[in-house]
Amino acid sequence: DGTVRLWNSTTGASRLTLVGPWDRVNAVAFSPDGKLVASASHNGTVRFWDSAT
Repeated sequence: DGTVRLWNSTTGASRLTLVGPWDRVNAVAFSPDGKLVASASHNGTVRFWDSAT
């Protein structure tokens, strides 16, 4: 659906839904400290997100 969703692994509750300019996400990665999320789409777009906000 063109979104990246972050879930609380303990409760299973959805924490964040990230909406970007894509229709398909190919990869998602967290920074070592867990503060940033990177998403890459099939059209070459890479976005960085603050995982807290």
